[in-house]
Amino acid sequence: MQRYILRRLIIAVPVMFIISIMTFGFANAVPGDPVSAMADPEMLKGAGGDALRERLGLDKSVPVRYGIWLREILTGNLGYSYHSGEPVTRVIGRAVLPTVELTAVSFVLSVVLGTVFGVIAALRQYSIYDYSLTVFSLFGLSIPTFFFALLALWVFVAVFPLMPSHGMVTAGEPFNIIDNLYHLALPALVLSIDTMATNTRYARTAMLEVLNSDYVRTARAKGMSEYNVIGRHAFRNAIMPLITITTLRLPFLFSGALLIEFMFAWPGMGRLSVEAIYLRDYTLLMGLTLIVTGMVLFANLLADILYTFADPRVRVSG
Repeated sequence: MQRYILRRLIIAVPVMFIISIMTFGFANAVPGDPVSAMADPEMLKGAGGDALRERLGLDKSVPVRYGIWLREILTGNLGYSYHSGEPVTRVIGRAVLPTVELTAVSFVLSVVLGTVFGVIAALRQYSIYDYSLTVFSLFGLSIPTFFFALLALWVFVAVFPLMPSHGMVTAGEPFNIIDNLYHLALPALVLSIDTMATNTRYARTAMLEVLNSDYVRTARAKGMSEYNVIGRHAFRNAIMPLITITTLRLPFLFSGALLIEFMFAWPGMGRLSVEAIYLRDYTLLMGLTLIVTGMVLFANLLADILYTFADPRVRVSG
């Protein structure tokens, strides 16, 4: 297992290298630069703008600037934000925890509720529960997340002012865990709908396939209780495809968080990414890309590791 994890980590290096080249190239292909985003471009025409670009190193070619950035990354330096002048690590550090909190709660909600809904639909096939949950999952998969966000803001903020519309805590108040969870509930629920619907569909399909297996009928014929049949035999074998779907949906949660954080003014990496793109802050955008890429690669590695715990028959060769 240790050799397998080490090999996967080594493979992740060229993957991150290729993604960094693509991101840096696309970011610099967009018209404008950090200098033009700082103020009115008309005010920075001529020697003033050129001097500022030279001081920031923007007068060099794109390959040269990428080489300088890569050299600094290898020494552990993510650079400085063009907009604020702060170290990129400090700027991202302030946004990591809010994003982790939002995505973690959304992930737990989507996994737990999606799996429970799918199992209930399979055990009550063709019942009102099955049809209702099927309609819910189809709506969740078909409608974009931003529409659910707009609908939630309209219903729970504009029409019935039951939930806060923005931020992690109430403005001007000290941090309080209850207040934080109160602000977290609505964006986390909206972000989890897509993955929850996906898990519901896959859990239902996997459970139906397992429930029609010979070993499940044999367990029932032996007089085993329904609880043991479902828990020890059916669900344990149905969980394998759920591990794949759940872990591979993690990147979609992070990408969805970008939009949700912006709409709910949640101070995380998603909102910071939008600001970095708008301000053409190349160094900050590259730092965010590395973090998100690492999370995606970790999600894939986590899926392989969880296989070995969910099914003893699965072994990772050296």
